[in-house]
Amino acid sequence: MDFNILQYLPKNTKIKMDKRLREAFFLDKSVTEWSKLLNISIKNMSRYVNGTRSLPLDLVNNLILLTRIDIKKLQKRIEVKISKSGNYLKIGPFINIDEKWVYIGELIKGDGHIPKNFWNITFVNNNKVLINHVKKFFVSLGIRQKQITLIERDDANFLIIRSAVLAHLFNKILNIPIGKKGELNIPDFILSNRTFSIAAVRGSFDAEGSVTFTGSRRISITSNSQQWLFQIKQILEKLRIESRVTEDRSKREIPIYRLLIFHRLNLKRFLDIIVPLHSKRKEKLREILNNYTKNPQKSFHKKILISIKEGNERKRDISKRINLGLVLVGNNLNWLKKKNYIASYEKVCTNKGSFHKYKITNKGEEYLTKSLSFFD
Repeated sequence: MDFNILQYLPKNTKIKMDKRLREAFFLDKSVTEWSKLLNISIKNMSRYVNGTRSLPLDLVNNLILLTRIDIKKLQKRIEVKISKSGNYLKIGPFINIDEKWVYIGELIKGDGHIPKNFWNITFVNNNKVLINHVKKFFVSLGIRQKQITLIERDDANFLIIRSAVLAHLFNKILNIPIGKKGELNIPDFILSNRTFSIAAVRGSFDAEGSVTFTGSRRISITSNSQQWLFQIKQILEKLRIESRVTEDRSKREIPIYRLLIFHRLNLKRFLDIIVPLHSKRKEKLREILNNYTKNPQKSFHKKILISIKEGNERKRDISKRINLGLVLVGNNLNWLKKKNYIASYEKVCTNKGSFHKYKITNKGEEYLTKSLSFFD
């Protein structure tokens, strides 16, 4: 979908044109005549005509109206920046907002930030696949390497894109809020387009989603914005993926909301249609589907406990013994540890890494004994 950026950028936007394009605008009048017509000093008008000074946005829009020039002639021939600082960006005046823009927009909406001064766009995530994907997107728009900063920390990566032009466009067109986030909103042009809607859900899940193994296997997307989650739910309904939104006020002044997706059919449709890019979450979701059975969750716990009793004390050994994936076994081991049914009694370190050895507790023995008659 095409958008004319000249209708969305702020008044302090500066536009630079090539010589032939300037001549097309100013051809039929002298500098003095243009000065009188536009009420601009001859000195400044001369600079605009000669190209020694960039043109203000209002002047460009006035010239388009007065000369009736086909705005398509400006395509890929203008450079834009906001105010006097920053770098020019060769973009527009028409930009094609497609599913790539929508995906990046929802990613930033969930896991990013635009400051009130519009100096940059920041994306925060610990998944390097997503960080690289976002970086490549902005480079494809003409952002230079010196305008990009990546701060890597143990808990997260901070990707900073210094472009006031793009910050304004993401804010005005894709409804990414500035400053502190309140209620989030997905624009109508996205909600009414299937491809855009799918990209929006993909972005929201990759930013704020999670995949749960233990207990009920499910996908969740968490946010402080109830409106945003209900819009995502609306999209999922059109895709025939069932979901529900819950509210959590426990120990919180401001509630958080969760969109939840259960059952194998819905999980599979989500993976097949939405196609997440977050590498770890996609892997977990595939793991769930590959190991999805109608057996109660407690049957996994029983198999793990019996395997430990048989002498399989490492996660890898347990996984091989009961023929279940490492991720699924690891999540169930965590659940058993929280319930005090098993305990880690030794951590073994090697040159390839480390692993824990587990043993069954008295409470675990009792749990296993009581469950045998039910599952056997």
